[in-house]
Amino acid sequence: MTKMSSAALPPRQPPVSEKDRQHPLFVLYSQHRSWCSSQLIEAPSFEDWFYQREQEMLRKSKTDDPRYPEFLEWMRENQGGARQCPAGNFPDNFDYWLNGGRW
Repeated sequence: MTKMSSAALPPRQPPVSEKDRQHPLFVLYSQHRSWCSSQLIEAPSFEDWFYQREQEMLRKSKTDDPRYPEFLEWMRENQGGARQCPAGNFPDNFDYWLNGGRW
């Protein structure tokens, strides 16, 4: 009988705590974790996955703002990406711009 190389096995996934399992979004995380296993990649920890999800939702809410196209146009016209905004990067620079800040 031939033994399978450990390189051919799915990677170990991060441990899951009981606190993680009690979270309302744990089901979504479990789906993501299963997808990662099927792709033979290591899933992020629940905490990292949750943080990343929150950041994506924040960025999505900013790009859905009715003034976002105006912001992009201002960035193009003024080469806003070539200079550092005092507030930092997106979405902080968008909020800064919405409040009248220019750089």
